[in-house]
Amino acid sequence: MRLLLLLLLAVPALAAARPAYVLRIEGGDAFVDLGRADAAEPGERLRVYRVIEARHPTTGKVVRDRFLLGEVEVLEAGESLSRIAAPDELLARLEVGDEVEPVNAPTPREPPTPPTPGSPRQSPVASAPSSGGPSDAERTALRTAWNAALKLAPAERAKVWEQFLAAWPQSDLSGPIRGEISLLRAAPQETATAKRPAGPVTPVLKVSAPKVALTDEPIVLSLTSLAGPTPRAAMAHWRERGSPTFRTVHMSAEPTGHFRVTLPEGSAVEPGLEYYVEAVDAQGATLAATGTATKPQQIAIRRPPRDERIEYRDRSRVRISDEYVDFNRFKGNDVYNLFEADFLYRVYTTVHAVRVGFGNYRGIGTPRDQLDAGVPGRKVGYSYGFGEIELRLHPSLAVLLKGSAGVTREGLTSGFDVGLRIGSETGTSLLIRGATIADIGQRGSLALAWDAVKGWPMSAEVVVTNEPIGEDLGVRLIYTVGRTVTPWLDVTGRVSYQLRDINHSGLGFGLGTTFHW
Repeated sequence: MRLLLLLLLAVPALAAARPAYVLRIEGGDAFVDLGRADAAEPGERLRVYRVIEARHPTTGKVVRDRFLLGEVEVLEAGESLSRIAAPDELLARLEVGDEVEPVNAPTPREPPTPPTPGSPRQSPVASAPSSGGPSDAERTALRTAWNAALKLAPAERAKVWEQFLAAWPQSDLSGPIRGEISLLRAAPQETATAKRPAGPVTPVLKVSAPKVALTDEPIVLSLTSLAGPTPRAAMAHWRERGSPTFRTVHMSAEPTGHFRVTLPEGSAVEPGLEYYVEAVDAQGATLAATGTATKPQQIAIRRPPRDERIEYRDRSRVRISDEYVDFNRFKGNDVYNLFEADFLYRVYTTVHAVRVGFGNYRGIGTPRDQLDAGVPGRKVGYSYGFGEIELRLHPSLAVLLKGSAGVTREGLTSGFDVGLRIGSETGTSLLIRGATIADIGQRGSLALAWDAVKGWPMSAEVVVTNEPIGEDLGVRLIYTVGRTVTPWLDVTGRVSYQLRDINHSGLGFGLGTTFHW
């Protein structure tokens, strides 16, 4: 105690006040880790500061500063914690982790006056010379010796002070220190079997958190004390990846040394978040449980499987088309005309799209060996309705199934069409189709579509068919070009060349328009 008094008189700046924090807020009460052990007492005024940490965008360094929120008053002082009162406006702004410090810092005591001839003899402590005080280097050495001697036995403590005097023989404190050394040498020595008070044990902490999380699930962080004393409190600091500042949440204490917290809703944002966890031990010291502000831990955030953003545009389409096809140089005996109108709606699931519509097919057909004989052709017709679904097996692979039913000159009939698309529906793709219609014929096609020139979709197609009467095969070569007129309107035109053989061929033309939204 004599040496402690000496240090307080001679070196008032030996130990800086440790930082203290707001640990818990319950209704109108808040608790800080300043207690009677820190000389806190009821009625004492404390200042509260908000600490801000941010990473400098140019240097990359973490800049730390604090800003005054206001003053509070100690209502009740426990051994390690104090209950404080704050104005309602300030209490609403308080957060766990805010720093606090006394309003009136301890003032250094005046050095004792030299003794007068008539005064009684003073103790070695009181007779310390009152010079200008030790230098900064000596104060540092004195602080180091003080900390080193705190937990040592008297004899070992005396050796520490002897080493200090050997390094600083001209110290103004040499007389009091020698008196202290004499007292330490005279103190009873500990026996070999005597047990020294154990120093504080650092708790062993483990933090559990996911490495990967989904955007729609809560993120839970937990802290477990595996060994040593259980922390008094724990805090998690987190931020979205790339954000300059961390946000703090207080972890809830659970039985058997566990702390747990669920991050606020909306914190799981792609591509990930960063966090670190701190604990407060029984002495009020802050312990790093995992990560730091400069080297935080990472949690990757992913979207759930099959969680696609809902598309509200380009879901619906109305298309109208008309095409004239001639196989025999406009002689009118091997020709047909096809008109169709349909409505398509994209579902954007495995059933990617549904299409319904109607059509009218009219033609005249003649067997190839009678085309030049002047034999009248056979008229055919098919008025029908149809439905089609597109199954998206992969973003670049789809199956199209189409069925039709209608009336021909022979009565009721039906048709079937199946297709396979490789590629994008609205971009570059290869479409293979096959179709059959009773009394009309069969058709197989291979079409390549591309959109290399923005606003000018194009396609080239090869068709093998025995339409319109299901007799002789012919080949069609078709080129189609479209033009985007407005964001919701396209127009198309097509030209084709078809032939049965070298002597029987003709041209075809078609127009179409598409409305989409």
